[in-house]
Amino acid sequence: MKTTAIWFVIVFIVAQIVALDISQNGVASRTSLDSTLSSIANGTNGKDFRIQCDSSSLGLVRSEERPTVYYLRAVCGGLYNDPHGSRCSFLDLGMCYINDAGVLRPQRMGRFDGSCWGCSHYTSHGSNVLSCTCARGDGRGGGTRVATVQLETLLYVKNGFLSCYGYTNFECPGENIPY
Repeated sequence: MKTTAIWFVIVFIVAQIVALDISQNGVASRTSLDSTLSSIANGTNGKDFRIQCDSSSLGLVRSEERPTVYYLRAVCGGLYNDPHGSRCSFLDLGMCYINDAGVLRPQRMGRFDGSCWGCSHYTSHGSNVLSCTCARGDGRGGGTRVATVQLETLLYVKNGFLSCYGYTNFECPGENIPY
């Protein structure tokens, strides 16, 4: 009987929190998204890159000196000293994702690019997607598969730079070609 009463109280409290969240934000999931972005950004003022970046500037670029390295390029706002300013930056996606037996998933310094190739970036239903052909590894029967990952589940903007796990790379060079 006590266990049932305790569960009832817990369910009631959770329902009240969700109801308060909905009344304040319009949707319950917005607070969850904001807290996730805040924790990913390591306490900085990180923002969803879809909101902060010019969508027409988003693109995947391969390094000329290291051809297996893929950068995401974008022009993003959110500068600390100029809220109306923006900057162009590159982010090495190998710092953000791993190839896990043919599945792209977030991992700090995952270096997916060592076993994936032919990567592309596209938008599907408002979501930015990274798609690559990735090795499945001997433990999964070998071969390859097309692996995709939604970028906005991990990436954010920090002081105008594309970022993941607290990492930022560099501003776009004059020639707009990463090294």
